[in-house]
Amino acid sequence: MSPDTNVKLASIQWDVELGQVSANLEKARALVKQAADDGNRLAVLPEMWATSFMADAATSVKSAVEDAEAEIQDLSKRHHIILVGSNYEFGDDGKIYNRARLFEEGEILGQYRKVHLFSPLGEDRHFTHGEEICVIDTSLGKIAVAICYDLRFPELCRALYLEETAILCLPSQWPEARALHWRVLARARAIENQWFVVATNRCGFEISAATSQEVQFPGNSLIVDPTGEIRAKGNGEESVVSAEVDLKEVAIVRRAIPVRKDRREDVYPQLMRKPTPQS
Repeated sequence: MSPDTNVKLASIQWDVELGQVSANLEKARALVKQAADDGNRLAVLPEMWATSFMADAATSVKSAVEDAEAEIQDLSKRHHIILVGSNYEFGDDGKIYNRARLFEEGEILGQYRKVHLFSPLGEDRHFTHGEEICVIDTSLGKIAVAICYDLRFPELCRALYLEETAILCLPSQWPEARALHWRVLARARAIENQWFVVATNRCGFEISAATSQEVQFPGNSLIVDPTGEIRAKGNGEESVVSAEVDLKEVAIVRRAIPVRKDRREDVYPQLMRKPTPQS
């Protein structure tokens, strides 16, 4: 962990333009610089920040997405800031993943393929499920990465917590219609896992490829501390949402309420078994 535990953490939000890699990269470039100039040590970009969700047209931007990610990797070195965000990953085996990467000082320190795909809008028809959690050693300590819909699954977040992570980074595209869920779940995951949550949500409007309806994204990015307090939140506009925190708060809260020590690993397997049918 950094000797100075007082650090600034940021979410970077903007209206991600569908399929417009150059325009989205220009936004990312400017906002990353702003975040770094403001002293932030870590910044999280939105889910699918370079393109948004393009369904079957995604392969047409493969090279542009790869070039955009390479530039973000370079920006992490140029501005000395940890950067996280998700994009399309086009596997050599023909599979497509919603993949987040963490960059620090020009290096790819880790990556995460989204485990939970949002079936109501057909995400599972266009992507392959990830199978592994992601915890990464960085200059700020251990950082976990999840993506959007993963926030609804406490099992995944608990697995990340058990790796003694201090920060959860969550790139997202979460609609206004479920904004209440976003706020409640981000705070719940912070409280139950006693860590900082840096949850980035885009703003703007987009026509859903699944429903052909216009979807509003509220730009309500959140930085939540280990007690569930919201330290910073987006106001719906393109911006860098930033908060200064003390990473020592994680250890303080975990000592005060020793959730890990008090867990009952001996009981949980039987609790998770299917109930016996009643006659």
